[in-house]
Amino acid sequence: MDFLSGLNPEQRAAVTLPEQSALILAGAGSGKTRVLTTRIAWLISTGQVSPHGILAVTFTNKAAKEMLLRLSAMLPINIRGLWMGTFHGLCNRMLRAHHREAMLPQTFQILDSADQLASIKRLMKVLNVDDEKYPPREVQSFINGNKEQGLRAHEVEAFDPYTRRRVEIFAAYDEQCQREGVVDFSELLLRCYELLSRNQPLREHYQARFRHILVDEFQDTNRLQYQWLKLLAGQHNVLFAVGDDDQSIYAFRGANVGNMQELTRDFHVQNVIKLEQN
Repeated sequence: MDFLSGLNPEQRAAVTLPEQSALILAGAGSGKTRVLTTRIAWLISTGQVSPHGILAVTFTNKAAKEMLLRLSAMLPINIRGLWMGTFHGLCNRMLRAHHREAMLPQTFQILDSADQLASIKRLMKVLNVDDEKYPPREVQSFINGNKEQGLRAHEVEAFDPYTRRRVEIFAAYDEQCQREGVVDFSELLLRCYELLSRNQPLREHYQARFRHILVDEFQDTNRLQYQWLKLLAGQHNVLFAVGDDDQSIYAFRGANVGNMQELTRDFHVQNVIKLEQN
C-alpha cells in the first residue's frame, strides 16, 4: 500500500482508523481531501468495503472530479460505479432513480439560481405581487433559506402579514414547480430527504448499501444536509467527516457550524483527529 507512504503520522492515523465514526479537523493546506481520498483507497484495498458500499460527499463538482482522479491513480478499480459527488448531484441521482416515488416526472429539469429567480418573477406577476415591497431576490432567499432548514411553506411560522404573504408566494412557487416538473437546487435535497424519510424500504435499501459515508468540508453543511446524512447513516453506518474547525465564516452562507457538535454526539465519536502539519 504505497499510497500510505507519503502521509505524515496524523494523516496516517486518520486514514487507518478502525471502523467507527470520526471527525478530522484541519486548516487549509493540511491535506484534508487527500486524507479523505486515501481513506477510501485504504478501506477498499483492505477489503473492509467494496466500492459499491461507499458514499462520498464533496461540496463542488471540481473536488469530486479531483478525488475520483486521485482514487483511480491509487487503485485499479472502475470508479464509474462510485457514488461520489456533491449533495445536489447525489440527490439528483437518487431522485432520477426513484422519480415515481418522489412524485416527479422522469425527465424533470433542474433550475439554476437564475432560472429560479425568473420563475419567481413570473409567478409574482401572475399573483399581482408588488416587487418593490417584495423584491424577488429576497423572496428567493426566503424560499431557499427555509428549504435548507427542511421546511415547507405550511411549516414556516408567520407572525405578521408581510411574512404571511411571503409564505403564500412560497407555497404558490412550489405548486408551480410541481406543475411544470422542475426542481431548484434546494428542492433536490429537500425532496430526496422527504423521500427517504417516508419510504422505509428505500431508506433501508440505501442504509444497507452505504456502510461508509465520507464527507469533505463538513463545516459547510447546513441543517438539511446533516439531516440527510444522518438518515442515510441510520444506526449502523460509519460517518467519516473532514472539516475545518476555523471556518465559522461559513455561517453566513447558511452553514451550521453546530453540526460538528451534533456529529460528535449523534455518532458517539471517540476519534477527533487534528491535522496540524501543512
